[in-house]
Amino acid sequence: MKWTKGLKAVTAAALLTTVLSSVTAVSPASAAAKPTASINNVTASGEVLIKQGSTFVTLTDLKPLGNYVMKYDNSKKQVTIQGDHRTVILTAGSTRMEVNGVQKTLPAAPLLHKGKTMIPLRAVAQAFDADIDWNGSLKTAYINKADAVMLADLKSSDLATARNAAAKLPYSSQQKPELEMLPVEMQGVNYYFPKGNSNRFFLVDNDIAEYYEIQGGVKYLKWQGKLDYSAKAAANQNLFFLPPIQAEIGKQPDARNWTVAEFAFRYPSGVTSYRLLDRGKEWGEGYVELDNHSPGYKGEIVPIPEE
Repeated sequence: MKWTKGLKAVTAAALLTTVLSSVTAVSPASAAAKPTASINNVTASGEVLIKQGSTFVTLTDLKPLGNYVMKYDNSKKQVTIQGDHRTVILTAGSTRMEVNGVQKTLPAAPLLHKGKTMIPLRAVAQAFDADIDWNGSLKTAYINKADAVMLADLKSSDLATARNAAAKLPYSSQQKPELEMLPVEMQGVNYYFPKGNSNRFFLVDNDIAEYYEIQGGVKYLKWQGKLDYSAKAAANQNLFFLPPIQAEIGKQPDARNWTVAEFAFRYPSGVTSYRLLDRGKEWGEGYVELDNHSPGYKGEIVPIPEE
């Protein structure tokens, strides 16, 4: 087995982030008091402003969008962003933006706030070809742009490659999360995909289950449920592959007739166990010891030979 300490640490940090994000999300009142932003799954550390109907984020907080070089000319109050075969120039106070020499008009101008350059989200959408979503109930902006490799993997004919890309896509939500995560020592996560499918899936982390659908290069949270591991699921439960659900937000997808591909990843051992199951039986069980140094390594979701 070649499960490195580095990957363990990254996975543990990712899981901790998920836990903290879920716990933070249970305070709608605090979230409503101050706008926030998520940029490619990274929460903005700087201030997020809403002025005259436009939402602004700091230039620094846009760095997770990609490998861009950002320069600021203090004398001209001008920002130059280079990368991804483009050069973007924006000026504080001006609604004119230049993209590879072409002038574009913005509905709101960049501004200076407490020594920080604040960029309107519409400028982000135009300049970076990013996807912008606004969750009004949480006052949260989602600014997402999947990289070219991830988008290519998402279209791969190899099911495991496409599923790993789907799981890693940037995230957005129109839901109002209210469910508090209770750690239950899973030390990993479970994924559930419909057999032969990669564009929708369930993710289970501790006692919280989430359902995502892929649209473009973004995964959208459609449903969230709190699981009760101490109880037995009813025979006719729609989500037959999950423990009983004691609370939920959003609408459950109809999974009564699904055949499910399940992947149980545990980071202490670096192993993914898998199986196929439907309402009446399960088959194709196996496991893979992961090697994150392998040239073909794509993530913790692996092929199921019987699928």
